[in-house]
Amino acid sequence: MKPSSFSVPGFLTRRPVVVGVVGTFLLSLVLRLLFLEASMDRNWPFSIFFYGDSRFFHTYALDWARGRPAQASLPYHPPLFPWSLGLLYQLLGEPRGSAHPYKLSLALLNSATVAFTWWWWRRVLGVGWSLLAAVLFSASFGWLVLSTTYSNEVLYVLFLSATCWLMLEHRSELPWRGAVLLGGVMGLGALTRAEHLHLWPFLLVYAWLHRDRRAPVRAQLVRWAGAVGVSLVVLAPWALHNARVLQELNARTPELEPLPVVAPVTVYGPINFAMANHAGATGGFTPDLVNGLGQDGRLDASNSSQRHLLLHGYAEGLRWMGEHPADAARLLAAKLGRWLDGLSLGFGASNLPGGLEGARAPVDVFVPESTWLKWPLALLLLVGAGLSLRAPHRVFSLFTLVLLHRALITLAFFGYTRGMLVLFPALLPLLLLPLKAFTDSRPSLAGRLPALASCALLLLWLEAGTLALRGPRDFMASGSTDRVSGKLIQDDWVRLWPKP
Repeated sequence: MKPSSFSVPGFLTRRPVVVGVVGTFLLSLVLRLLFLEASMDRNWPFSIFFYGDSRFFHTYALDWARGRPAQASLPYHPPLFPWSLGLLYQLLGEPRGSAHPYKLSLALLNSATVAFTWWWWRRVLGVGWSLLAAVLFSASFGWLVLSTTYSNEVLYVLFLSATCWLMLEHRSELPWRGAVLLGGVMGLGALTRAEHLHLWPFLLVYAWLHRDRRAPVRAQLVRWAGAVGVSLVVLAPWALHNARVLQELNARTPELEPLPVVAPVTVYGPINFAMANHAGATGGFTPDLVNGLGQDGRLDASNSSQRHLLLHGYAEGLRWMGEHPADAARLLAAKLGRWLDGLSLGFGASNLPGGLEGARAPVDVFVPESTWLKWPLALLLLVGAGLSLRAPHRVFSLFTLVLLHRALITLAFFGYTRGMLVLFPALLPLLLLPLKAFTDSRPSLAGRLPALASCALLLLWLEAGTLALRGPRDFMASGSTDRVSGKLIQDDWVRLWPKP
C-alpha cells in the first residue's frame, strides 16, 4: 500500500471549515499581538483606552490565587472573571512588574472567540459574509482594546456567542443534552455579567416562535424548564456564598433594616438603578449619589443611607423619574447615546476612521471625538432588525431579541459604550443582513462584495505591523487629578490624544 501524500490544496478542499477556524484565529491573534506591541501600556494591568475595574480584578485575583480569603464584603462584582484571572496567576505566576503574559492570554481567548463565532456565523450568513463579519470582529478597535486588558467583556462575549449558537442549533426542538449545555452557558454567563440571567425570557420567546409544532409541547416545556434549572444550579454555590456573607453583614448591624440574603450573583441592582436615575445622573456611570453619602465614596452596608439604596434603590429611582418625566426622558436619550457610541469605534490599531483623539468616560472604553460613523451604522442596524422580523430572515430575530435585551438594560441602568461592543456576536449579523439581502437578488455581487470588503480590511494588519515595528506609541492625557499625589484619577473622565 502506498503511503498517502499530503498536499496543501487537497487539505484546503477537504477541510475548509478547519482552515477557516484556524485562519480566523491566527489573523485575530496576530492583529492583537501587533496592537499590544505598539501600545505604551502593554505591561500595565489596564489600558490607556480602558481602565474599568482592573484594579478590583487584580486585587481579587491575587487573593484568590494565594488562597487568602477576603473579609466578608458586599457581593457587588460577578466573580467569574477575577477567578479566571486568579487561575492565570496560579498557572503563570503572580505579576512581577508586568501584566504582559496575562494580556497575551486574554488575547488568545478573544481570538478563539472570534474563530468560534465565525464557525457558527457561516450557518446564518453563509461563508462569504461570515468571513467579512470575522474580519470586522478581528479588526474592531474596541475589541483590540478590550481583548488586551483586564476586561470581563473578553470572557463574557464567549458565553454570549455560545448562547446564540446553542439557541440557533436547538431553536425548533431542545434535546436534553442541549438543555444542559445551554443552562451551563447561561449560568456561567451570569457569573460573568449578572444581566445575562435576564436574557432567559427573550430566549424563551425566540424558542416558542421557532418551535417545531409537531413536537409534544409538554416535553419541550420540561426541557426548557430544565435548561433554566441547570443555570440556577450553576449559580447555586455562589448564591450560597452570598447568603452567608449577607447574613454576616446583617448580624453586624442588627439596628439596620436587614439585607435580603437571596442574591444569585450580586446585590447591585437596586443601588445601581438609583445611581443611574437621579437628578445628577449623566447617562453613564457616575458614583456621585453614593459619594455624597459618606464613607469616602466606598460602598459600606453599615452606612444607613447606603443601606437604604441597597434595599430601596428601585423605588427611589422610579420616584425621581415619576416626579421629573422630562428630565428622565432626556436621561434615557443620553443613555442610548452613550450606548450607540460603541458604533463610532472604528477599525485597526489607529481606530479608522474616528482616530485616536477623544475621551474615556468613567468605567468605560475610549470614544473618539469624531463619532459620525455611529449614525449610518445605527440606521443599518435598524434596517437589519426590521428585516429579521420578515419570514425569509426570521432566524436573525434571535439577534434582534439580544439587542433589545441590552437596550432595555441600558435604559434602566447605565449607558456604556462597551455595552454595544459586547454584542458583536449578535450585532454584526444584523449590520450585515441588509447588505446580504441586497446581494442575494444580485448573484454577480453575492460573492464579490464580501470578498472585496474583506481584502480591503486586511490592509489594517499591514498598518498594525508597521506601527509595531516603530515601537510603542505615546499618548498625552488630561483629566481630574488627585490632590495628594497629583496623578490622574483613572475612574473619572480622561481625555486622550497622540503625542506630537
